[in-house]
Amino acid sequence: MKIKHGIQLAILSAAVMSAYATAEIRTNYLSNVRPLIKFNELTRSEKVLLAEQSQLLLRDLYVNRYQKNEFYGTNPNFTGHVDPALKVQAVVNKIDSLSTADLHKNLSQIFVSQRDLHLNYNFPLPHAAFISFLPFNFARTASAVDENEVRIGSVYGVFFDVFFPNQRKPVIGDLVLEYDGLPIQRAVDLATVKANGANLYAGFSRALQFMTFTSQTSTLPPEKDQVTLKLKSAKTGEEYSITIPWMSQYDDSKLTPTANQAGAKDAQLLDAVAMSNEPLQERYNQFLESNLVQDYAAIAKQATAEPSIKWAVVDRAGKKVGYISIGSFVPSRVNDNGALSIIANLLRNQLASTDALVIDVRNNGGGSIVYADKLPQMFIPGDASTNSARFLNTNLNFNFLNQDIFKMYWPNWVQLITDAHATKNVYSKTGVFTTKPDANTMGQMYYKPVGVLANARSYSATDLFTCAMQDNAAATIFGEDKKTGAGGANVLEHSFFTIFAPETFKPLPGGVSMRVSWRQSIRSGYNNGTMIEDHGCNADVQVPRTLSDLSNGDQTQFERIADALLAKSVSKSFHRFLAPVGNLLSLPVASRSFNLEVANTEHVKVYVNNVLLKSHYVGVYGNPRTVSLSLPVKPLNEVYQIAFVGTDAGHTPLWNTKRLVKVVE
Repeated sequence: MKIKHGIQLAILSAAVMSAYATAEIRTNYLSNVRPLIKFNELTRSEKVLLAEQSQLLLRDLYVNRYQKNEFYGTNPNFTGHVDPALKVQAVVNKIDSLSTADLHKNLSQIFVSQRDLHLNYNFPLPHAAFISFLPFNFARTASAVDENEVRIGSVYGVFFDVFFPNQRKPVIGDLVLEYDGLPIQRAVDLATVKANGANLYAGFSRALQFMTFTSQTSTLPPEKDQVTLKLKSAKTGEEYSITIPWMSQYDDSKLTPTANQAGAKDAQLLDAVAMSNEPLQERYNQFLESNLVQDYAAIAKQATAEPSIKWAVVDRAGKKVGYISIGSFVPSRVNDNGALSIIANLLRNQLASTDALVIDVRNNGGGSIVYADKLPQMFIPGDASTNSARFLNTNLNFNFLNQDIFKMYWPNWVQLITDAHATKNVYSKTGVFTTKPDANTMGQMYYKPVGVLANARSYSATDLFTCAMQDNAAATIFGEDKKTGAGGANVLEHSFFTIFAPETFKPLPGGVSMRVSWRQSIRSGYNNGTMIEDHGCNADVQVPRTLSDLSNGDQTQFERIADALLAKSVSKSFHRFLAPVGNLLSLPVASRSFNLEVANTEHVKVYVNNVLLKSHYVGVYGNPRTVSLSLPVKPLNEVYQIAFVGTDAGHTPLWNTKRLVKVVE
């Protein structure tokens, strides 16, 4: 289909450009831009280099290699999961028979077939400049008849107005019966192989996304120029069909890549060592934000200084339910500690008087492991435990880590791989990114029932956070899908390895980039020793979206969650400050005690800078009572941290609170 209305195109492109700030985003029919979605030719030596560097990652560094073979089995071709080491060796063996495009396709298929969004073969520019999309997306809903209905989830009306003014516009909630002549369930099954989703639930969810949106950073463009859908009106029951061309958006400036564009990521590598995220969801979220004109959410969210964190207080049955949305664990305007401080201040101020709290991490593709590790402490009366991670026990990992720089900065990780190297074990023992003291520096901030709302696109660091909340008994996990996205690994760029081992890892030619799942995440607490990869976090309570949720902004779903949380019993053990306090207490140098109101508490322990100062027997039951607690002797102007921990008779923590103290006149 050729563009016939240039004026409308210019208007739409201008609108999209403003949404993307400085990016010059163009919109066109995919059929018109296919010739631009191409690979620049590689020399034979460049092809060999790409294949051999891929082999190093897939054979020697990819920590989930054996897990994937066991979980999915192995196929001889790309109709299912393939053994990555065997398949990449086959590519190396036949390198002289592969064109540049064939090589990229073969390597990409090996990476994608692992169903691991931390393992990426990223195409170079100009191919990577494009995304392909349909002017709507799909959503899974559940009913009494079918728990896997596929419906129209959102419609990007501006594209219909500009490109298809005479086409019938589907309506949110309309049921999808067929996709390109195939029954919808069969079409989803076929898309699952290409969509990268782990397990049945993430596989289904990612397939729905793949059927309406693909990024040419990691996938080839759709084979056909258009899609025919058979739909059933949710309102009237009428069946109807529409044929819609695939659309394309791209950044004009990236069609002729420069050396700076090809290597722009290198400067960020050292900041990404403790990262666990997947960029596809981030790109998709940005696309939705730019193209969904109307926000259908039932909850009016309040912004914070960090765009990824929003909040609200919702009235429900005469009570108040707090709501925090965390859209990403990669803060854009603050660092990890800044994001944690924003959430802490919400909990201690705007949300302090609520009766329950919902933390919404749906469609959060992950980010900082440390951020995810430190957040659960705010909802736990005792010390939070964190997930751990392990390496694949290979000679390459051993040699890479046993360098002076890692011995200096990562001695614990070096010791793990060194110990494993002396054995025949497949994996090293586990270590942590965040030590227990570091994961508990802020203390408990919220004392009412907490729920985490997740789905099958809650991935990576979001998996880690959700699992940690469950494993520490900090929250009830409400699942839009039965499991989270099941991305359990720390991910590193290939170019990280080129910096520290240039004799082995060579810069990739032509602007290609790769990422590898390097350390495999293992759960702690109640699910100690369980893998996150492929398994994810099982929902405690399933709250799938229904047809009504699509039209009322998920209000039906939220009300189910709110009612479940409000029905939970609230602990009768608590503390209360006698006067409002902030994060910093100013106490006179002569003060030797601090008064705190407590209830249903046997002991209160006082810690100064994480060292026990005194354990007070208080024995307060029934009505709350004010107790006097010891303070340390400190000089004028000193700043220290004090923690009050209430326990039962067996010294099990019931609540805690931590504050910085400044000694004043």
